[in-house]
Amino acid sequence: MAPHTAAPGDRGPREVADRLAIYELYARYAQAADLVDGAAYADCFTEDGWTDISSFGHTAESFRRRGLDVLDETGKVRGRARLRTIATKAPGAPHYHHLTVNAVVTSYEGDRATGSAYFVVLAPDGRVHQFGRYEDVIVRDTDGQWRFAERRDLAAFNSGTTLPRG
Repeated sequence: MAPHTAAPGDRGPREVADRLAIYELYARYAQAADLVDGAAYADCFTEDGWTDISSFGHTAESFRRRGLDVLDETGKVRGRARLRTIATKAPGAPHYHHLTVNAVVTSYEGDRATGSAYFVVLAPDGRVHQFGRYEDVIVRDTDGQWRFAERRDLAAFNSGTTLPRG
């Protein structure tokens, strides 16, 4: 069955409510990261959800050197326990500000959607620390909440380095 692509005026109340919940998910994710709230951050994902951060140049080994065994060999952080760990900062670590802009639900079919958004991460001094795009698979979870099942961070810029397009 093809994804639903009804014009905004042709969407029923359930689809409109679902799309609003998905947009709020994007906002909750950014706020949880800003507040260094590992539990709220992890709750934005399904129990077995993952985020792929390999485009930033991170490796499992680089994370292990920092004492974090959370990244698999493909550059993904899988499962809520590991997601909670990467969102929890050490005392004294700088706090960044995450902006999610131009979020779009690119397909919608009942309990599954895809979406994309741009992200900009500001350093504590206000400079751009990172920017790029998210590509997401979003599902209605068993409790009825919309959560990320798959998230790809496609970084274009990371702390002064323009990254290759992949």
